[in-house]
Amino acid sequence: MDHITVSDALREQLEALCLKSFPCGSGSWNKSHLVAGKRTPGDTYWEDSDPEEENQDTLHDLLNQHNSPWEPDGNCNSEVQLLRELAVKCPETITDEFIYSSFKQLRVVDKKITEVDEQLLTFQNLEELVLSANKLKTVYSDNLPRKLKMLELCSNHISSLKDLSMNPPPLLQHLGLAYNRIQCSSESLFLTANIWPTLVSLDLSFNDLTELFNLVSRISTLQNLRILMLQGNPLTFITSYRGYTIDCLPNLCVLDDVLILPDEKYKFSGLSKKKEALENKAKFYVRIGKVEGIPNPNAHTEQQNSGDYPVTTVTYHVCYEFIEDLARRDRTECQPYLCNQLQPRTTEGNVEQLNPLKLCTGQHKSAGSFWKESIEYEYMKEHTSSELMAVKSFLLSGMKVTVTEEKTLSWPKDPEENTIVSKLDKKRGEKDKARSSSKGSKTDGKSKKKNENLLELRHDPPIVKTLGSAIVPLKNLVSGETQIIAICNLEPFYNNIEQQHADDKNQGNSNKTTERKPKSGRENAETSRSSSGKVKLKNSEMKPTEKELRPPVVALTVGIEVQLVC
Repeated sequence: MDHITVSDALREQLEALCLKSFPCGSGSWNKSHLVAGKRTPGDTYWEDSDPEEENQDTLHDLLNQHNSPWEPDGNCNSEVQLLRELAVKCPETITDEFIYSSFKQLRVVDKKITEVDEQLLTFQNLEELVLSANKLKTVYSDNLPRKLKMLELCSNHISSLKDLSMNPPPLLQHLGLAYNRIQCSSESLFLTANIWPTLVSLDLSFNDLTELFNLVSRISTLQNLRILMLQGNPLTFITSYRGYTIDCLPNLCVLDDVLILPDEKYKFSGLSKKKEALENKAKFYVRIGKVEGIPNPNAHTEQQNSGDYPVTTVTYHVCYEFIEDLARRDRTECQPYLCNQLQPRTTEGNVEQLNPLKLCTGQHKSAGSFWKESIEYEYMKEHTSSELMAVKSFLLSGMKVTVTEEKTLSWPKDPEENTIVSKLDKKRGEKDKARSSSKGSKTDGKSKKKNENLLELRHDPPIVKTLGSAIVPLKNLVSGETQIIAICNLEPFYNNIEQQHADDKNQGNSNKTTERKPKSGRENAETSRSSSGKVKLKNSEMKPTEKELRPPVVALTVGIEVQLVC
């Protein structure tokens, strides 16, 4: 990896300003500095004496004119533009010392910087420094200008604040560390008032902090802090996160881009004193609503006679995977866990490789329902987890939802038992005949029902078929939202290759049925008679094909709601 310092990137940006080349700087196009002592106000002799020299107004227009090659881009701030205009009027004043002292704001973004070197100290009057979207792993505070008030380091690779907090700028008011790799709870030791006495705004969003109570207790020493950003960290999933933070930081005005109102402060008053009763866990509710688009199982199969075996029962379920604790022992309500390796996580401008972490999910299933065009499931389940890092990774990857069909075949239990039952039926039948002469035939129906109940059925293991699956995106829960409501369109799923080939074959046959042999013009214009004298229909009057009779395919959809309990 290339080693690039801040001074290297700044030097490249300063060269791009062209302060010493046309239309700025001195040259044949601008000789004003050579004859500055001979000129008088309003004298145009020296401007007209050399045809190669440009008028200063023309040079100034080239810097600001729309569609000019020297037009400032969107990243050019007001200080840079004033510096370029000065390079036209007084090019002799543009020295390195003047440039370093004139800048109060510097923005060096996405330049692959790996080090903040001591050359940055030459910008003595610098107050705002933005080094976002680079490759900084650490920042040495001794190399930061002393007058700095705003430092933005988001979207880097910073994992520790130790070097940054050794000798930070004493007047710093904003520190931005969003989208980095700060994870350890010990990092809260470097966020106290004795290190940052004037800090007003702190942005730690979208890191991997999990210890809420230790972090907030350290930040509470920052008496001037008014704005705090923690969203995107696993600790924000804790049920009491917002209330506890607001009660511990009474001077805070904004938390996670949401204004703190007096009513909210009153609502959570006293929560910080109940720290022992608060759990370091995340709680979610998953609800399953309406399911539509399940194919009718009777559309392609013949109706089964009441006396035929096996008896077929078809039910439909909605299954989903959700994060579970590794140490959880109660696994009776869900199928065996599925352990997956976490994938690299993408952040703004960077691809961040997470440490290997086992993501364990349990597969949960709703109760079965018989076929309907629209099945309304009233399913709700609570999920809790104390492994907050795994919760964040699960929410970023999404929740898999599937709709399954379970077909169960039922048979008479045992042939020997059935023969015994049939003998008993004969004996009872003879007794019923003897009684029927005196009581009539009213008991015939009852005896038949009893006989049918005596034939107990055994059930085969259900044949499970996946009808469709989809991934429900839950990353907005990481960004600060507390509820996700989605109507998922499930993609069709083929359990085996034979089923897919069968569907393709049926599709091909339906296409073949639509092909008709072309007829002559006379046959198209007139109807032809068969040998029996019956009239054959024209092409427009032929019966519709199987494809035309087939009902339109309805998309398989599932209503899902996932709520984070705050």
